Amino acid sequence: MQYAVFDRPAVTIYDLPQPTMPGQDGQTVSAIGDQGLYGQSCQVLEDAGEMVRVRTFYGYPGYAARDSLRFLTREQMQAYLAAPAVMAARTADLLSCPQVAGIPLLTVERGARLRLAPCAEKPDGWTRVLLADGRAAWVWDRSLEPLCWEEDAVFTQREGLPFDDALAQALGVEPGQLVRRALDRWHGGDPGAFRRALCETARKYLGAQYRWGGRAGSGLDCSGLVSSVYMQNGVLIYRNAQIKPGWPMRSIPREKMRPGDALYFPGHIALYLGEGLYIHSTGAAASGGVVYNSLDPASGIYRADLDQKLTAVGTVLGCI
Repeated sequence: MQYAVFDRPAVTIYDLPQPTMPGQDGQTVSAIGDQGLYGQSCQVLEDAGEMVRVRTFYGYPGYAARDSLRFLTREQMQAYLAAPAVMAARTADLLSCPQVAGIPLLTVERGARLRLAPCAEKPDGWTRVLLADGRAAWVWDRSLEPLCWEEDAVFTQREGLPFDDALAQALGVEPGQLVRRALDRWHGGDPGAFRRALCETARKYLGAQYRWGGRAGSGLDCSGLVSSVYMQNGVLIYRNAQIKPGWPMRSIPREKMRPGDALYFPGHIALYLGEGLYIHSTGAAASGGVVYNSLDPASGIYRADLDQKLTAVGTVLGCI
């Protein structure tokens, strides 16, 4: 097995080994299915030609351009993932020196994985990080957040093996312990803190434009938003807008939904914030991005078309 890290700010992952496909009414449309953010890891399933078949560490398969990947051996990937790292908290310039006039080496999106670089003396307000190619760069402290997810499933995923089983195998735990492990490691063992963190993270994307297949702060789709919010809080759910066996999301009755749970509609997903309010990335012409809407018919932001089509409420905390 060969591995790679995404070596561009937001790498397009196509569902087909070409960037476009025939759409409705004779239109040519994009074959994009996902995006891999800078520094995140993937398996290399087939390495032939300019389009490489990959599977992300959270289980999404597709095709990425060869020149958007940095290839690693298993040993190199193990060392890469073991190194202390942080997450880009917003669109962030990586600069040649800890000065605002430093030369921009790269601009990354929220969710990028950045390794910490050795630093004999830390200038106030700045952190030294490593680019994927090993070069050092500087970034504002305020542009960083703790990295709160595990990519170990990149080593154990294989066809026919449920994703939770692959991640649990890599971490040496039982699949049913994965959510509890995330809560204990990053949320003080408190389900309430986890729910609050999910809602807070989702709000950071408010106003971002809708982008089919997107996961970046500059544009993301409905499942890109919700799966990214969960990932950034330590739980890896299925990337698309459905509850799929093998990932931790479980269906619960509508009357039991609580803040941080996922709302599922036909081909769409949102994150519930409480008191009828939810946040989602919608391609509706009236919004075209990440907005609030409500399940309360008395609210001015009520959408009857979604309320009436709510098919499931999902939670990862059913057994916690």
